[in-house]
Amino acid sequence: MSGTLTRLAALAALAIAPALATGQDFTRAEQLFTQHCAVCHGADRGGYIGPALNRDDTRLSRADVAKIILGGSPPTLMPQHPSWRGALSGKDRELLAELITTQPRRTLGWSIDEARQSLQVLVKDESRLPAKPKYRIDHIDDLMAVMSRSRQGAGNEAKVLFFDGRTHRQVGEVATGFAPHLMDFHPTEPRWAYVRDDAGWVHKIDLYSMQTVRKVRAGLNGTSLAISRDGRYVAAGSYVPHTMVILDAATLEPVRQIDLSGIDPDGKQVEADAGIILSTPFANYFVVALEQAGQVWIIDLDRPGMPITPIANVGRHLHDGFLSPDGRHFVVSSYDDHLNAVIDLAEARIVRKIPAGCQPHLGSGAVVRVGERLLGIGTNIGEADCKSFEVTVFDMNTFELVKRIPVIGPTESPAAHPDAPYIVVDIVGTGPNASKLQFIDKESLEVVRTIEVEGTLSHSHFPEYTARGDFFYVSARYRGDRSHSAAGRLAVFDSRTLRQVKSIALDVPAGVFSRTRARAVAVGL
Repeated sequence: MSGTLTRLAALAALAIAPALATGQDFTRAEQLFTQHCAVCHGADRGGYIGPALNRDDTRLSRADVAKIILGGSPPTLMPQHPSWRGALSGKDRELLAELITTQPRRTLGWSIDEARQSLQVLVKDESRLPAKPKYRIDHIDDLMAVMSRSRQGAGNEAKVLFFDGRTHRQVGEVATGFAPHLMDFHPTEPRWAYVRDDAGWVHKIDLYSMQTVRKVRAGLNGTSLAISRDGRYVAAGSYVPHTMVILDAATLEPVRQIDLSGIDPDGKQVEADAGIILSTPFANYFVVALEQAGQVWIIDLDRPGMPITPIANVGRHLHDGFLSPDGRHFVVSSYDDHLNAVIDLAEARIVRKIPAGCQPHLGSGAVVRVGERLLGIGTNIGEADCKSFEVTVFDMNTFELVKRIPVIGPTESPAAHPDAPYIVVDIVGTGPNASKLQFIDKESLEVVRTIEVEGTLSHSHFPEYTARGDFFYVSARYRGDRSHSAAGRLAVFDSRTLRQVKSIALDVPAGVFSRTRARAVAVGL
């Protein structure tokens, strides 16, 4: 009897033994995570645009993880999709579930030498590229770029799509391999653009021939990207690891790597993400917001050694921001303080902290002129603990709060254009209004119209005006409904009538970028 019990106990132990019992299983699990999960959940499993997936930060069981891998988690960026079944075997799903629920967050590095070794030259002789666009377009400034993430954040459908902002006809696309996140345009040479994907790669794109000519991996995850005023340098900030790399804009050769860390408002030395990096027409600077450290750094690219001037105690959990039209002032959101801080870049000091709504999120920012006043527009993304929702308006000369405009939900990304009558704000989150846009009249600063856009998402709809301001583009994603052949669509609206004029099926559309707006910011228009 005792022998039978011993054998049963042994069998039971085998049945509940961890799937990562061997080093080979562990290695396989990490490879699977890197291949399928890291682009959204962080290469270190510590979270990125998706939640952290490690034993200390997740409350999911192995069964929960396996269920989500197969069924998704709509309406997030991980919708239900049948391709997961083909991509991962049952054994692979078990290995991933075990890794996520039993292993700690990884500590990963990515040195400047590793970045150098990652450089890929895809077009060896750039002088042989066409001298003008190979597609029909009245002016290169009419280009609109749309990030298409793909349903798994990687693969053939991860690409940047380009449209003629006058005709809304697609004129090209460039594959990125991993989900593209941000785009910036060269300030002096119209053929070049740069894309940052969520796996940390920086792509140098030729807009005339619609192809990547070079790419380099600046980090393992990271979103921030900027091109210097003189067009000589590209800056890319990473979440994994906490670094910023300055690259030669022509060759993408790494020039300098900077560790992002500092003393936070509580006096603790902390590592920090690059919440945003901007260049400014005011001077040949890169401006960096260190999220967790609550600091803003000014990096002078014209002085030997590229010295850094830190500005401390800006706020708690800094994120995105925008510049005044002349580039002298930087407005940055501080999530946990519910304020927007204004930095004078000429004097390297905080000039004002503007009260904001619940968890401010400035997106790419919006500045409008109303009479003699220049006004900045601040959106607020907070949802769970927020009692009300608002858009804040402040004077861009005095930085005094002008008005709090009630809206019907959290907002993430404002858009405005000098020749369009409305400020557009997108309602985001998981509430009943997350498929809607609201329109604020520039003169009255009141919401005058609300429209619904088919499809919704927990992230922004990314409204963006075309070069002439006569249309705006909006990204929309479906709530994981597999009846749609595409996971989302691009909607085009007339900016005056607010009538939808076109709908284009896309696979998980995200950020929309106007070449004209980027160029205007670069030269201080």
